[in-house]
Amino acid sequence: MSEEIAKESVAPEVDVDALMKENESMKSKLGELLAETKKAKSAAREAQELADKEAREKAAKAGDYEQLHKSSEQARQDLESKLEALQSGIANEKKSSAALRLAGELAEGHNAELLSEFIGRRLKYTDDGLKVVDSSGDLTIASIDDLKREFHNDPRYASLLRGNKATGGSAVGSKEGGSAAKEMNRTDFDRLSPDKKMAFIKSGGKTTD
Repeated sequence: MSEEIAKESVAPEVDVDALMKENESMKSKLGELLAETKKAKSAAREAQELADKEAREKAAKAGDYEQLHKSSEQARQDLESKLEALQSGIANEKKSSAALRLAGELAEGHNAELLSEFIGRRLKYTDDGLKVVDSSGDLTIASIDDLKREFHNDPRYASLLRGNKATGGSAVGSKEGGSAAKEMNRTDFDRLSPDKKMAFIKSGGKTTD
């Protein structure tokens, strides 16, 4: 009886080698897990760096595109401005030529040049060609021939017209005593250039209210 109790109280033997092997196995598994963790972190970091790089490149490309768009838009606006200036110059040249031609049919010499200044204010070159405007610059339905008759019959310009240079009391624009001085209202005179004002005065022209 005492021997059986003694046998039961003896502790079982521990397999040290088995524990060592199990410990090594756990260390190996732990090392593998740590390696995999490091690898996963490294992969995540590389993926983030790649994403950041792509984002920067995308932003740079977007900035380059925006700058290119701005440059292209500026070039287009500059071209449009030059084209408008060219078209405006051509329109003014055609208007001036038409005014001078029309004035040449009504007057001659310096008078024709002077008259063309007033006629030019009543002309406007549009996409549909040369048009007549009123004193406010608004388009009218009048034709070039209508404008010619208007100037021919307007007493304000009578002294400039061809055939109205005769002296004497019956001449258009003549004054008492047979003076052949030309007359022009103050508003039209003020619109003249300094050179034309001087030429008008030297020719004996006078202004009226």
